Formats: sequence, structure tokens, C-alpha cells
Amino acid sequence: MSLKDLAVTWFKAARAPFLVVSLVPAVLGGLVAWQAGPVDGWLFAVVTLGVVMAHSAADLFDDWFDFRKGNLGNKEKQFHDSPLIDGRVTPRQVMAAALLCLAVALGCGVYALLAAGTPVLVLAAIGGFIVFFYTSPPFALNYRGLGETALFLAFGPLIVVGTYYVLRGSFAVEPLLASVPVGVFTMDVGLVSNTFDHDDDVLSGKRTLALRLGQAGAVRLLAVVSVLAYLVVAAGVALGAMTPWALLVLPTIPLAVSVVRRTALFRDTSYYTGAMGRAIALSAVAGLLLSAAYGLAVALG
Repeated sequence: MSLKDLAVTWFKAARAPFLVVSLVPAVLGGLVAWQAGPVDGWLFAVVTLGVVMAHSAADLFDDWFDFRKGNLGNKEKQFHDSPLIDGRVTPRQVMAAALLCLAVALGCGVYALLAAGTPVLVLAAIGGFIVFFYTSPPFALNYRGLGETALFLAFGPLIVVGTYYVLRGSFAVEPLLASVPVGVFTMDVGLVSNTFDHDDDVLSGKRTLALRLGQAGAVRLLAVVSVLAYLVVAAGVALGAMTPWALLVLPTIPLAVSVVRRTALFRDTSYYTGAMGRAIALSAVAGLLLSAAYGLAVALG
């Protein structure tokens, strides 16, 4: 295998395009912190690297445990040509890559701990728990109906508020409010996936919210939490707790509606790829627009 083929293979195995889901909230947390005053650029870079590596480790662990359990669901539809599924990488190689990413994330976490103090240890411990036990036993959060909640916490409050705390050394309401939309829309990606994977998850005993609520109930939850995400932004701006530029996220409402409508067609799995694509786009675009909003707040003083 050539160097180029090797790079492409691991780019796909690590689901690299999906790492934007963790990169964006880290950038958002940094910009919210910068709005409050100057920040340490090197520390921000280290924290961001740690967040992205932890996310990559979580994805690799997730694939490894699902592969070992034979619970591939519709991953071919999600990721098209997964190197693990088609045998271009082995489970042992995936586990080694996951441990390497986790080691880098832990190193970055230690650096942040030394820079910002013991609260970082608590945040890192929660994040590490979610990373390793999202799919793996004995907790297997995604098999117990807690996977969607874990996604909200991990890619919303933990990253945004955590990055803010490391850079500012204190907690605040604004990063918490800013974290809600990115956390909700990332959780929505899991909800969409699990709604379409319902039948496979029944066979594997994976008790996601789509199994607990039913597929129609999961679609209703998807709609409710999406509305709540926009209401949090509107209320935050109205109360002066968020920059008015945060309203830049509101033009993504039609995309959110499209995600719900596509997911409501769960009986026809041909809509799976389109629904997932829109859900991932919503998560990324909403996070980028919020980041742009705080970038404008910083630039304009």
C-alpha cells in the first residue's frame, strides 16, 4: 500500500471529516473566552488538539466494539467504504490507533490541568468516561439509552464550557448557553442514526432512545430539542446573556426542519444517507455560524 493509499485509508477509518463536530465547539469555546479578554493561543491550540484526539479515539473505540459485536447497523450507508468493514484495516490496528489518540488527548489534558487547575481534572474525567464507555462495557452508554445524552454533554457543554474554563480560569453562563445548540445538533446526529438503525439495534440489544421511545417518538424528540436549541439562543440574546450576533444561527432553521422531515421517513432506509448528511451539515454549520458570531464580537469589540 502506497503512502497516499495508507493516508486515505486511515483518513476514512478515523472518520476524519466528522472530527469537525468536536473542532467547532472547541473553537467556539475559545472565541467566547476571547470575547471576555486576551487568551493564551498556545494553550488554546493544545486544548483543541486534545479535544479532537479524544473524539477520534471515541470513534475508533465505537467502531471496534461494534465490529466485535457484529453490530454494524447501516454504517455502510453512513461511511460508505469503511476500511474496518471491508478489511483494509484490522481490529487490532483500530484499537492501537484508538489508544494512540487517547494517549495524545491525555497528554493535552495534563497540560491543561497544570495550566488551569483541578476543575480540569473533573471535566477530563467526565469526557474520558464518555470516550471509552460510549460503546464499550461494562457501561456501554449507547446500549443503555444514554448515548444521545452523552453526545449532547460531550460535544456541547463539556467542550465549550471546558475550553472556556481552561482559557479564562472561571465558569460563566454565556459559554453554557452557546454550547446548547452545538450539543443538541450533535445529539441529533445520533438520534437520526439510531432512528434508522432501529431494527438492527433490536437484534443486537442496543437500547437507544429510538428503541425506548419508538421511531416515531424519536422523531418527535428530534423536533422538540431542535426547537429548544433555537429558543435558548433567542432567549440568551433577548436577556443580554449572549452576543446579538448569535442570531446568525437562525437561518439554519430550514435545514433543521429538513432533518426532521427526512428522519420521519425512517421506514424507507434510502433516506438514511440524506438525513445523516443534513444532520451532520446542521451540526457543523450551526457551530460555524455561532463561532463566526463570537468572532465578530471579538473583532468589533
